[in-house]
Amino acid sequence: MDLDSLHLIGRLGKPWGHQGELTVHLDSVDLEDIIHAGSLFVDIEGQKVPFFFSRLHDKGRDILVKFDDFDDPQSASVLVGRDIYAPPGLLADGSDESWDPEEFIGMLVRDEEHGELGEVTGIDGTDKNPVLVVLGGGREIMIPVADEMILNMDPEENVLLVRTPPGLIDLYRAD
Repeated sequence: MDLDSLHLIGRLGKPWGHQGELTVHLDSVDLEDIIHAGSLFVDIEGQKVPFFFSRLHDKGRDILVKFDDFDDPQSASVLVGRDIYAPPGLLADGSDESWDPEEFIGMLVRDEEHGELGEVTGIDGTDKNPVLVVLGGGREIMIPVADEMILNMDPEENVLLVRTPPGLIDLYRAD
C-alpha cells in the first residue's frame, strides 16, 4: 500500500469504557464518510501502523473506535493522542476526488439529457449540501452538488457536465 495515499482523518482520544474502545476526534471527515470495517492507520513515532477495527460508532457526544488488538483501556491507552489515517478505500466515496463548488462559478452547465442549462453564478445551501445556482434563459436553476450528478468538469472548455434527477429541470421550466 502507498502510505502517501492515506488521509489524515483525526486524532485518537482517551479510552472509553472497559473494553479498550478509544474516543476519536475527527477533523476532515464525518463519521458517515467512513466505511465501518477494515483497518485504520495510526501514526506511531512517524510510522503508519495498520490496526483492524471491529466497531466505529457514535456514542452520544463521542465517536468511538474498537481496535481488535486492544481489549482493555490500559492497553489501548498507548494510542492516545496519536494521529489516525484512513486508506482511500475506507472513505465512503472510495476516491480521493471531491468537488469544490467554488471552482464551478462561471462555468457553463450542460445536462446530459436537457443540454445547455446556463452559467453557474453562485453557490447556495450549506457546506455539507452545496447547491449550484445556474442562470440560463432568464431563470435560476438550483442543482445540488453531488458526486452522482457531476459527470465531468472540463476547465479548458469551461464546461460542467451534469446528470440531474428526473423532473428537476422540468420544475424550473414549468410556468
